Amino acid sequence: MKTKILSVSLGLIMSVGVLFFLLPSCEQIKDATSFKVKYDLPDQHFTIDSLSHLKTEQVLFTHAYTANIDSILTANSGLLGNATFSYLQLTVVSPDWVTLNWINSARITLTPQGGDPIEVATTLAIDTVARTINFEVKNVDVASNINGPFVLNVYGDLSGPIPTGSIEMLMESGIEITINPMGGK
Repeated sequence: MKTKILSVSLGLIMSVGVLFFLLPSCEQIKDATSFKVKYDLPDQHFTIDSLSHLKTEQVLFTHAYTANIDSILTANSGLLGNATFSYLQLTVVSPDWVTLNWINSARITLTPQGGDPIEVATTLAIDTVARTINFEVKNVDVASNINGPFVLNVYGDLSGPIPTGSIEMLMESGIEITINPMGGK
C-alpha cells in the first residue's frame, strides 16, 4: 500500500515538474497572443523656403495631428500594450534635382497637448545624394501622448543654405499599437 501511494505521489510530482518545464511562462503566452494594429497618419505636403533658415538647427516641419485611435483604445480598454511609431519618412518631392545634402542630421519630436516634447526618431548621417530620410524610430511608448491632439516637429541640423528658393517636401508617418488580450503592458 505504501508503495502504491509513493508511486502515485512520485508520478504526480514528476507530472507537475514536466508540465512546469513544458508549458511556456505567462509572459510567453501574453507575447504569443498579442497583436499589432497599424495606423497611418495622414501624409503632409509642405514647402521649405530658403529665406527662413538662418540658424544651424531649424524646425523643418511642424504639424498638429488628432489621431482617430479612440475606438481602438476604447474597444481594448486595459488591453493596450503600447503604441510606438512604426515609420517616419521625409522626402523631397520637387524640384527633381534637389537632394538632402543641405541637412547634416535630423530628429523628430512629439508634443502632446499641454505636455513636453518627446524625441521619437533620429537620423545621424544623411547621404548627400539622398532625396528621402527614413528616420530611425525610437522604441518610445507614446500611447498616452497620442490619445488626443499632438504636434510632430522635424528638426534639421543644416550644413549650409538650401539649394533653391523653395522645396516641396512630404512627411509620411505611421503608428503601431500593440494589443494584449491577456492583459495590458
